[in-house]
Amino acid sequence: MKRVPVPSILPVGAGFTFGQSPFRVKGVLYLGTQSFFTENVGGGLEALATEIEDPALRAFITQKFLPASLYDVMPVPALIAYEARTLRMSLDDYLLHRTRHQARKDLGGVYAWLLRLATPRLVAARLPRIMLQMFDFAQAEIVSETDDEVVTRLSGIPAPLAPWLTVGTTVYAETALKLAGASPRVDEPAVRPRGERAGLPLVDLEIPVRWSP
Repeated sequence: MKRVPVPSILPVGAGFTFGQSPFRVKGVLYLGTQSFFTENVGGGLEALATEIEDPALRAFITQKFLPASLYDVMPVPALIAYEARTLRMSLDDYLLHRTRHQARKDLGGVYAWLLRLATPRLVAARLPRIMLQMFDFAQAEIVSETDDEVVTRLSGIPAPLAPWLTVGTTVYAETALKLAGASPRVDEPAVRPRGERAGLPLVDLEIPVRWSP
């Protein structure tokens, strides 16, 4: 299999140094990565650390994270590429595998209460907002809502994170709606430019989620 290409740990044009971007995420995200490799991969987190060529990124992912503390989220694209390499998977296959694993874990644990809302409409409307509470830079708003469709706009997303967040929101929505007893269909989001911040282009993602009983 062709090795997954790894993007620069610092995006082109970035007006910040590695680990110091204004786009931050709660440490629980990186704790999830550490737990995944510790519990599911031979060699544990060390297997991932060995694969990572950049010393700064290696030190970043092997540090002790605090669940509610905020950390730079911009290392994620490079980190995901190294994770895929470690498992000898394509980037797309790894993203789906990893996100489905995390979605099942979260929706059976920290987000289990969401499924007790009972109706697919409430689940589809609230899930994106709940997920974005992990970040300190993005907002979620409902664009339109009917009995069988909710369109949500995620705004202020750094463009390098758009592919990752697209997979994340899609897989979580599909998983949650299935657990709520519905048959979901999550279409590819519309991506719209939204200026820039700290040297990076920003985008909005408009994500349509439909379902049937």
